[in-house]
Amino acid sequence: MGKSGNFIVGTLIGVAVGAVVAYLFGPAQNTRFDATYQSRLDRALDEGRLAEEAKAEELRREFAQAKRRTS
Repeated sequence: MGKSGNFIVGTLIGVAVGAVVAYLFGPAQNTRFDATYQSRLDRALDEGRLAEEAKAEELRREFAQAKRRTS
């Protein structure tokens, strides 16, 4: 591949990386630019934390039930 081919490939990779970064750090749908601003990444991380907390609570309840049954 010649210099121009490498340039085109590099440009395409740069465009793809830029699009991914803009998508992740850009505003989420229906977002106002105020104190409650969240990017898509922020929103995804928050939803992940909530899911983690819910699953941890569910596992704690199951563990407590299992301890009561074996006691």
